[in-house]
Amino acid sequence: MKAKNSILFMLGLVFVLAMVHQAHSCVGRILNLAVTGSADQQVMGRLLATYITERTGTTVNLVKAPDLDTARKMVREGKANIYLNYIDEAARELNRTAGATPQETWALLRQAYLEKYGLVWLKPFGYTGPTDLAKSADGSLAAAVTSTDVLEKFPILDRLINKLAGRISQETLRQLQQEAASADLAAVAKDFLKKKNLI
Repeated sequence: MKAKNSILFMLGLVFVLAMVHQAHSCVGRILNLAVTGSADQQVMGRLLATYITERTGTTVNLVKAPDLDTARKMVREGKANIYLNYIDEAARELNRTAGATPQETWALLRQAYLEKYGLVWLKPFGYTGPTDLAKSADGSLAAAVTSTDVLEKFPILDRLINKLAGRISQETLRQLQQEAASADLAAVAKDFLKKKNLI
């Protein structure tokens, strides 16, 4: 019994050390996150950058992209590592019919983007866009998109970002934007992440 407990303890210790090593392997590294000028991309971009930096020690730079097509090309060409996209926009870009549900459309796009571009769609955040957050919501589910190369270099990145899946609502974005009107957006994002126990 003691031998079995010792083995279980050692296996658990090895697992914990491996996870710590993966997290520390990101410290001091740099990721570029391409964002367009829409209000939701500015807010979500800063929130995601703060989240990744606080959780991994990786520096995340926001890089301006004039449109989604350019952002995708930047990631494919290695000029950026991540960008934010919307499932309906991507379906139109690929001339694909949307699925019966947003989740089904996301799954179809995930496969199509992987095959066509070598890009990986992560799980949707929960809000829809692109949109002007001061107006009523429209658009479609937003998610981060990255490349298989980036996920090989940052092996915990997909799991980390997917923890935000379904947790960022339209109302959350509006609230963050309103708070950022009188305070620094990075500080607002950090405060929100702390309140939600995400960092």
